[in-house]
Amino acid sequence: MKTILYVAMYNPMIYESSFGVISIHRTRKGAEMAMEFHKAESFKEWEETYPTKEEQFESWKVFEHELLD
Repeated sequence: MKTILYVAMYNPMIYESSFGVISIHRTRKGAEMAMEFHKAESFKEWEETYPTKEEQFESWKVFEHELLD
């Protein structure tokens, strides 16, 4: 039986960094919810720190991975 895991990932600086794992889920919806929560918290922090800047340099994605036995 093939097991698929969904990985919520975050890249803090798209020009100089790479993606890291936020969390791993059994459903895409769970991963997307975790990603959206993290994104909302990040936007809130961004607005408090940089109130005059509009462009962010972050990225979020959900990747699908097959669990190997």
